[in-house]
Formats: sequence, structure tokens, C-alpha cells
Amino acid sequence: MQIGMNWDNARYVLAIARTGSLRKAAASLDVDQATVARRLRTLENELNVNLVDRQPEGYQLTDIGKQLVIDIEQMEAAAARLVQRSRGINNVIGTIHITATESVAHCFVLPAIRKLKANTPDIHIHLDASPLPVDMRRRHADIAIRNVRPSEPNIVIRRLATFELGLYASKNYLHERGFPVPGNALAGHDLIMYPQKTLPQYWQQLCGQAITNANIVLETQSQWNYINALKQGLGIGMMARQIVEKCCPELVHISSLGHELTDIWLVVNPEIWPSENIQAAVSAIAETFKE
Repeated sequence: MQIGMNWDNARYVLAIARTGSLRKAAASLDVDQATVARRLRTLENELNVNLVDRQPEGYQLTDIGKQLVIDIEQMEAAAARLVQRSRGINNVIGTIHITATESVAHCFVLPAIRKLKANTPDIHIHLDASPLPVDMRRRHADIAIRNVRPSEPNIVIRRLATFELGLYASKNYLHERGFPVPGNALAGHDLIMYPQKTLPQYWQQLCGQAITNANIVLETQSQWNYINALKQGLGIGMMARQIVEKCCPELVHISSLGHELTDIWLVVNPEIWPSENIQAAVSAIAETFKE
């Protein structure tokens, strides 16, 4: 028996499975919620099964839905491999998906793209500025820049730079509050922090200084909110010297509080590594980190 099924509907079910709601699935696919709901109903009618249970807290996959999602993910991975091999072998100038944090994207990736476009005007870049890791094997990105060495097997890794992290504040903040005293856990001072769930390792100490006596006045996921909060004198925060020099040189380094080092890594899916446009993008990015 042959089952009539529109496989394009499968990606809508996959989006629901990954996000847990119609609204988030619609946002991830850049469509409206009605479209997602209609595609889900269509697929369920085609297969004559219930794929999700509608719960107050969100959409939960049924057992059949969970099995189907496994198959859909295998289809997705196979399609991605086919595209990647085609791009790598045929060297087609197409879209390169790059992901990096906001500050790295602004200070390093955008200048690299400018150089890349000068030599390869037909190339198209999709830049995702996010601190979250991505699955390179499923081509959620072609090139990723991270501050943690990836542990995934069979991917191309290259160290771009070693950043020097230190504590910074605005001149106005230090004029009003004075410089922190090393060794007193930042007593009497305000801190700007990234959310604990995002960077839990920095909620005990920063650059070797305990922060237990500090007053945390702002948490933000956005690096630009973080940098602007420092500029506006809301508190002290940890920044990479290389980022400060390029993006916010008016900030003052509190050198008495020490520093720490972190490596910056470039990651590429190995199946597209031979592609000439990928090689050109990697070279341009690496060059900007050396400047």
C-alpha cells in the first residue's frame, strides 16, 4: 500500500517538536501560526494518526509522533549532506551561514565580510549573532565562531585567537564609586552580568575575584545591552580586551583585579570545507582576528 504524504509538511512537525509550541515553531519557520496548525492537521490526516497532544503547557509528541520525528531528522540530515556535498564538489557560490556572538560578529565577522565581498561579489552571507551553540552536522551553520573548543567529532577546528578577559567600567562609574579593592569580593560595587543559565561559570568569580559581596544590578543576554550598560555607568563587567579596543575603547580596564585568557575557535562542517567560497570566508575571518 502506498501512503500519500506531502513530505514538506514534515518540517512543520519537526519545528513543533523542537520548540514545543505553535508560536515558536511559526517564528522559527518565518510563517504564521495558522500555517503551522494547518500543516500539522494535514499531515495527521494524511497518516490518519495523532502526532501531538495539545497540553496547557504546550504541544507534546505522541509515541507515534516521536517515532516520526526520528525519521524526519534522518531526512533532514540526509538532505543537508546532499546540499553540502554539492556545494563542496561543485564549488557553487551560494549562501554561507555564519554564527558568532554579537560582539565578535560586529568587531570581526562584518569586517571580514566586507573584504570577502570585495573579492567575491556574488557570494551571499547569512549571519546569525547568537551565543548559543549550533549543530554543525545538520547545517544549522556552515561556519561557527565559539569561545569554547567544540567536542563534536569529525568537524574542522581552527584556533583564531586568544582573548584577554578583564573587568571594565566607565570613567563616570569609577569617578563616582572608586576603584574596587582586590580581594574583597567586589564589596560596594555593582555588576553587569550575563544570565547564570547561560554562563554559570562566571557567577562565582570573575578574573579570579570573588563576586559574593557585589550587587548585581542587571542581567542581560544581549551583548550590546551589556556593553551599553557599561558605557552608561551602570556597573562593572567582564570584557575581552580585543573587543573593547575595537568597539568601546572609552571603557577603563580595572587592571588591579587581574585577567584570564580564553581561546576563540572557528568551526566548519568538514563536508563543505573543500569549497572555495568556504575557504575564502575562513581566510577573511582569520585575517581580521590578526589585525
